[in-house]
Amino acid sequence: MARRPAKKAAKKSAKKAPKKAAKKSAKKTAKRTGAPATRKATRTEIAAPDIPLHPQPFPTACKVGNMVFSSAISGEDPVTHEFSSDPRSQVENAFRTVRRVMEEAGGGLDNIGKVVVYVKDRDIRPIVNEVWQKVFANEKSRPVRHMVPFDLPPGRHLQVEFIAVL
Repeated sequence: MARRPAKKAAKKSAKKAPKKAAKKSAKKTAKRTGAPATRKATRTEIAAPDIPLHPQPFPTACKVGNMVFSSAISGEDPVTHEFSSDPRSQVENAFRTVRRVMEEAGGGLDNIGKVVVYVKDRDIRPIVNEVWQKVFANEKSRPVRHMVPFDLPPGRHLQVEFIAVL
C-alpha cells in the first residue's frame, strides 16, 4: 500500500493552522476583555417607491444589524419629487419619509433614538415643533432632537437625519 508523501500532509495542516489560531486568538481576547467577539454585520439599503432616492451616490437609509441610519432626508413630495415653497409642507413630507423608512426597515417611530433637523432658517422652528408633536404624539416617548441652522441646497427648508435601534 502506497503512503502519501509527508510533504502534502504537512502543507495541508500548515494552511489550516493560521485560520484556527486566529479564531482562537479572537475568542481569547474577547473572553479576556469582556468584549463580544467580532462579527460581521449585514448592511441593507432601505428603499421603496415612495421613499425618495438620495441625489448623491449613497442610500437614503440603511440597516446595519439592528440599527437604522438615515442620510439627509429632505421635504420633497414622495410622488412628484418636487419641493414645495411652503415650509410646513416640506416638514410634513420629511417626517412622512422618516416614518416610511422605519416601516420599510421593520420598525416604527418608537425605535428612533436621535434626530437631527437641519434648517435653512430658524424661523421654521415653530412649524417643526408642531409637526414633531403630531408625529411623536407621546411626549414621554420622543427621541432626542437637535436643530441646527445649515446652508441647505436651493429650494430646501430642512433636512432630517436619524438613528434608530430595532
